[in-house]
Amino acid sequence: MNDIETELTQIPNFQFVHEHLFSSGQPTLAQFKQIKEYGVDTVINLAFTDADLHLQHEDKICAELGLNYIQLPILWETPADDQCLFILDLIAHLVQTKMVWVHCNQNKSVSSLMYLYRQYFLELDMPTAQELMHQIWEPNETWTGLIYAVSLQLQGRKATEDLQQCLIHRDQFA
Repeated sequence: MNDIETELTQIPNFQFVHEHLFSSGQPTLAQFKQIKEYGVDTVINLAFTDADLHLQHEDKICAELGLNYIQLPILWETPADDQCLFILDLIAHLVQTKMVWVHCNQNKSVSSLMYLYRQYFLELDMPTAQELMHQIWEPNETWTGLIYAVSLQLQGRKATEDLQQCLIHRDQFA
């Protein structure tokens, strides 16, 4: 591990998801500089700007560092499953060509989404994905419900894609 990688692991609740995707709690100005230096080019912030740990003018800081900045705050008490699906799809699209850093205040909401991302986009087994999420936190009732609702939708999506592939395969040999 080089010096910059060591520094990145000091960001609160840092997690390496894969070579193009990282998550954490709120980085500082100095840490955003290290994130940029490491090669990340896109930051997604899932926290609100009035949060206790929020870095003031984060959008401007990222812009001045040359980082793409996307803020998609999720309501802590009432997270919406359609918004979480949108965020997961956005991440899956971006990581094809970008290095992405996703954060919130403490990496709780992000780690819940990364649990789903690991399972449904990376096809990681559930126990391993769950263990990685539990390194950050054990979701409360609200977030457990959200995870379940989004999981059902992702399972439905996967079943539909599998069925479409079967039908295409069948038509090719009919």
